Amino acid sequence: MLWLWLILACVVAAVGVPPIVAAWEAWSTRATTADVGFWTLARSVAGSCHVPWGRRGWPIVRFPLRFGEARVRVLRTPGRPGRTLEVRGYQQRSFGFSARICSPPAPPARWHAPGLAPVLLEAAGGLELSFCSLEATDDRLLRWLLRHPETRRTIDGLQLASNADAVEIILAGRVILLRASTTAAGPPGALVEGMAPELIEALRLLSDDLHDLACALEDAGEPMTLSILCRGCGARLGDDPWHCPKCGHALHRGCREMTGGCANPACEAAPDALPAVIA
Repeated sequence: MLWLWLILACVVAAVGVPPIVAAWEAWSTRATTADVGFWTLARSVAGSCHVPWGRRGWPIVRFPLRFGEARVRVLRTPGRPGRTLEVRGYQQRSFGFSARICSPPAPPARWHAPGLAPVLLEAAGGLELSFCSLEATDDRLLRWLLRHPETRRTIDGLQLASNADAVEIILAGRVILLRASTTAAGPPGALVEGMAPELIEALRLLSDDLHDLACALEDAGEPMTLSILCRGCGARLGDDPWHCPKCGHALHRGCREMTGGCANPACEAAPDALPAVIA
C-alpha cells in the first residue's frame, strides 16, 4: 500500500506544483505602485505611463519621437526564464523595407516576410558589424542605413551597453522594434530603469535615420501608398494579405507575425495597445 501512496503523492505534486509556482511568480513579479521604475522612465523621457487595468501585464510607457511615437513595455520571455524589454517606435512615414538585426548572431527568422534574406556586409566597405547577424528585404537600403559610423557603433554595441543577454532589432515599414532579453532577476521596474535608456537612445537614432530614408525615397518617386504596400515590410501586397479585424489595415501574413500584430499604433489590436491612462 505504501507504494500506492507514493505514486499518488507524485501525481498530486506533478499536477499541483507547477500552477502554484506559476501563480507565485506572477504575484511576486507584478507591477505595483511601489514599482516606480516605469514612472521614473516616463518622467525622464517626457512621456506618460499607462496601466493595463483588469488584465495581466505591466505598465506601458509612451513618449514622443521627433518623427513618430514610442512605447516601452516588459514581457515574459516565451519558452524560457527571464523577461524581454520591448521598445517600439511608430514612424510617420514608411521607410520601404524590413530587416532583422540580432546580437549575438542568430539563425534566420522563421517568418515568411517577402524577400527577407541573410545579408553579408563587406569589411572592406567599412559597413561590417562585428557582433550581429543581419537579414533584409532590400540590402541596398540596409547599407544606406548603416553608412553612418555612429549608427553602426550603436547597433553593434547595444547588447553590451544595455546589459542584455540578446538584442533583436526589427525594422518593418513604419515600425522599429528593439527587444532586449535577460535572465536577470528583479522587479520589472528595475529592468526598465536599467536597460531602457540605452534602447531608447538607439531607437531615437534609428528613427531619425529612417525618417531621412523615407524622405529620400519619396523624393525619388518611390510609391508609399499604404493601399498597395504592406505596413510591415514596405513591399507590395499579394493576393491574400492579412487584414486587421479591428482597423482593416493590410499586411503580409508573415509580416503580421514579425511585428507581433497590427502595425497601426492607434488600433486596439496593436501588440502594445494603450490601456487606461494613470499618469
